[in-house]
Amino acid sequence: MRERARLAVRRILEAASFEVEDLEAPLDLSAIRDDTCVIVLCSDDAGEIEQFDRTGYRCQLRNQEVTSRKLLLTFSDHPGTRECIRWGRDELERYAGQAALAYILQRSLALDLGSAAPLIVKKETVPQELLGPEIPHLPVKVDEARARAMTGAEGDALCRFIPYWYFHFRSQGQKSFGTQVVSFNAEKSGALNAINGQETELDISKVQTSGIPIHSQLLQPVIQKGDAEEKIRTQVVEQQTQKVRVRQAKGDTIFYEERIFKPERKDIAVDLQMVYIPVWQFKGRKIAELNAYSGEVLREPMDTGAEIL
Repeated sequence: MRERARLAVRRILEAASFEVEDLEAPLDLSAIRDDTCVIVLCSDDAGEIEQFDRTGYRCQLRNQEVTSRKLLLTFSDHPGTRECIRWGRDELERYAGQAALAYILQRSLALDLGSAAPLIVKKETVPQELLGPEIPHLPVKVDEARARAMTGAEGDALCRFIPYWYFHFRSQGQKSFGTQVVSFNAEKSGALNAINGQETELDISKVQTSGIPIHSQLLQPVIQKGDAEEKIRTQVVEQQTQKVRVRQAKGDTIFYEERIFKPERKDIAVDLQMVYIPVWQFKGRKIAELNAYSGEVLREPMDTGAEIL
């Protein structure tokens, strides 16, 4: 159905005199007309919609860079978006009919995408390589040549931005057993790989929100926010589970009683924020990867290690 939706939107935009091209997943189309650039997503997936809504895109038009408009076609009841034009069944029916009529009459469709004017940035003020989506990420400190020398790798190079859930949890509460008091107070920050679930340390103060190189690859999270929160909360419960043994005496008899105490899940607060870590990947006779921020040569892939065809 997504392919048919993409085709329908393409015909509408072409009827409105846009030059339309296909984009790589998860995006669908890009359309350019005069000083207007439109990025299109046709999806009912909540994760894709949220990512699309919060991501900024720029387009190079002649000697200037333009902030792209974002057009979302969805038939879902996902909560309203804030940063993109949203089409549903009604808009698709209306514009598809108008596009068909414009084709028959050999006229250009007068398509209104909103009154907001595109933001034009002087070419010399923004580096050419910063034309990709704007995301929160650790900066690329190791360039391709240095990364290749550090890994000794051959083959094609690709800078990939791996999604991580930066988390901060706080556990509170206590329970009593005999004369002992079991405390569950704990606090920790870290990052959970949103693809393979591995954890790492991450200094959130080093994260910056900016455009990424246009030829880099932005990976989409496999582990969604709710699943990540549940995983972290489960880990906290396991880590804070305590076995308590109390010595008691009754007459001439001494005996010990053991009990296991766990924190209440409601007493564990988890805050999550999506951030990205840049990784250089080299594909030759073997695959080599290097953390483009820290310069660490990776022994295991930061994604699932599988190719998606």
